[in-house]
Amino acid sequence: MLDKSIQFKSFLPPCLTTIGGFTYVCPGWHKVPSTTTLTEVLKHWIQDKPKTESYEHLDKTISVNVKSSKGDKFYAVKYNGISWSCSCPAYEFRHSCRHIKETQQLYK
Repeated sequence: MLDKSIQFKSFLPPCLTTIGGFTYVCPGWHKVPSTTTLTEVLKHWIQDKPKTESYEHLDKTISVNVKSSKGDKFYAVKYNGISWSCSCPAYEFRHSCRHIKETQQLYK
């Protein structure tokens, strides 16, 4: 029997699993007595509300051609709402470059 003070808080309903002779409530890997039943666990479950995330940043995409330092080439700087990329050799090597930093300053 589970202690009345024990609570399992998660968005998904809990489940029981036995590994290596020990019984656990998941999610969370809470060790419980081997005689614990799922009915018992559900009595101690508090359903957590799902996290709401904002996806507004994904609507913002940027694509700009930036001149090289010598001015003889153009590199494509892109922002997909999550990460930046550039077609220059420095970005290919370091995953960072001045073209991205300059473009980020323009779009702050």
